[in-house]
Amino acid sequence: MQWLLVFFYSAIICWAISKMKFFKESGIKFHWWIAIFLFKVLVGILYGYIHSLSYGGGDTFYGFKQGIRIYNQLHNHGWIIYSKLVFLPCHFPPYAGIEKFATNNSLPYGDESYYLIVRLHAITALVSGGFYNVHVVFYNILSFAGVVFLYSAFKNELKEKSFLIIVALILIPSVVFWTSGIHKDGLALLGIGLLFYSIKKPNQLSIGKFTLGIIGVLLLYIVRSYILFILIPLVLVYLIFKKQEKKLMLFYFSGFAAFTLVVLILSSFTIISPFSRIAWWQHAFKALPATENTLSLPDLQPNLISFLKVIPHSINHSFFQPLPWTAINNYQLCVGLQDFILILLLFLFFGYSILNRKVIPHLFYLSIGYTISLYILLGIIVPNLGALSRYKSTGTFFLGLAIISLIPIEPIKKFFKH
Repeated sequence: MQWLLVFFYSAIICWAISKMKFFKESGIKFHWWIAIFLFKVLVGILYGYIHSLSYGGGDTFYGFKQGIRIYNQLHNHGWIIYSKLVFLPCHFPPYAGIEKFATNNSLPYGDESYYLIVRLHAITALVSGGFYNVHVVFYNILSFAGVVFLYSAFKNELKEKSFLIIVALILIPSVVFWTSGIHKDGLALLGIGLLFYSIKKPNQLSIGKFTLGIIGVLLLYIVRSYILFILIPLVLVYLIFKKQEKKLMLFYFSGFAAFTLVVLILSSFTIISPFSRIAWWQHAFKALPATENTLSLPDLQPNLISFLKVIPHSINHSFFQPLPWTAINNYQLCVGLQDFILILLLFLFFGYSILNRKVIPHLFYLSIGYTISLYILLGIIVPNLGALSRYKSTGTFFLGLAIISLIPIEPIKKFFKH
């Protein structure tokens, strides 16, 4: 029955893709969009299978089970309790009638970020028959939408290279793997896609695009708030200086530095500073059981000096670990090869652009600024290579986007013609 429902719902979504105007006018044939969606579903199913074998289901099955548990309240307590658990904010004190569910330690009530996944599972359970892989299909509607919005947001800047956006989203292993499995990373991808789609052609802003932008901002705020704060200065510089072609590195660096300074000044008037929050995150991750993928990371103290001391370790972990020849398992080998190839391509095309005095485009500085900021932040917090790869997935996509923006398409076309 599970596979019949997977096939049935997938077929309906594929039919809808074939009929939607956007896909027909996107410049990519709609059957390729269908193939991309189905590929993400297959990767999502593989993601769940691997987690069921190696991690006892991990977070992805935990959220699924809790969503089914809420769905079962329909039969036991009716629509009112179900609706309160699914649609109302999950804060304490809990709403009347759901106290015993909210205070149950097995339900992540109070953690709005992870609870969003539980809400989605509880809603999907209405039509899924309680099968995990059917939930994968519905989840990947959202993740696939992130792919679509990102493609639409950047295709005009990359012109004939625009198809490479899709390549980066579905062929960079850690990007497609972590954003296709049921976790917060696919939702983060959707939030970023909505945000950039909404600011595409800002002089043609509409109510629809404004609404999508607000949804994207709220989604990022819930699932990955640090991504939103990294994007704010980058997007502002991107919009303000979009017509400039010179001194872009200075503009982006100055904008990000100014934003960071403002945040630090404002945080001095609050109880919790960014340094305290980052230090708390690191200590929480370091308290988890160590595995063969765990790296040594100095303890972070809530002050600027300690923060600066950890940054070199962060850069090493995020950009250069694991190296393919130091990998101790197949997972590290895959991640190491992927990152090594991406960094190599980045230096290759950046060097080519400098030597040939090519204009470095806005998209490069936007993308590399996001990647560097995210990688450094996560490298400070997360000591485990597996978790680090997952949290880095959107940054890895933007690393690919930075490389794409530098690819000299004309010389390559001439080379293959000869």
